[in-house]
Amino acid sequence: MKHSLMFAMALLLASGAQPAAAEEYGGITGLIHTPSAEMNPAGMARIGAFFLNREFLPDAMRYTGADGAVTKYHSTDHFLAIAPFDWIELAYTCTLMKGMRNGKARYFMKDRHVSLKLRVIKEGKWMPAIAVGATDPYHFSSSETPDYFRNYYGAATKHFSLRGHELGAHVAYRWYKEQSNKKWQGVTCGLTYRPAFAPNLRGIVEYTGNDINIGADCYLWKLLFVQASLQNGKYFSGGMMLQIQL
Repeated sequence: MKHSLMFAMALLLASGAQPAAAEEYGGITGLIHTPSAEMNPAGMARIGAFFLNREFLPDAMRYTGADGAVTKYHSTDHFLAIAPFDWIELAYTCTLMKGMRNGKARYFMKDRHVSLKLRVIKEGKWMPAIAVGATDPYHFSSSETPDYFRNYYGAATKHFSLRGHELGAHVAYRWYKEQSNKKWQGVTCGLTYRPAFAPNLRGIVEYTGNDINIGADCYLWKLLFVQASLQNGKYFSGGMMLQIQL
């Protein structure tokens, strides 16, 4: 019930928003947990933070407590992203990690990684947009730390106009390095919907290869971006960012 209320509040905020671009929790455009071929316009810079439910995170993100119990935990991330040109996006993301310190479980570590997306083909009247990308192709943390988020993908996106309504179809293939993330490997897909009566609001449904997620995102005051989602209809993740056209 608590998660449903949080999700509903995010949807209500959309009433004062402006048209939004796609957004992923790590700073690169996409859906919720799956990639797309959408791109931000040249010169777009973003800084943001997200709450990430433990079910949303890699299974390897666990810590061993003083009693020997292995626990998976919620986390947050923050990122800085920029699109130098309309065919490339770059992001630097830090995710908080939990471990034992002085006999207590604390957030005192970070996983740091970069992300990159390149548009190969621009969307046309009949041709879908095609993009390739990678998350954490170079690992900044200790060599003993797993590559929690490392993956590579190719994605295609096509938008359709239906009497002023916009329907987006997205499909991708994604490969993960870590075995614990293989549940999200393979073909992913999703649909986005932007209603004619509220073009500032985007609804999302996606299949990650393992989960079915629903969500919505929007802008507030042309500057603040908000996204909220439910993983498998019950696990809330969401966040916000400031977006500035340089």
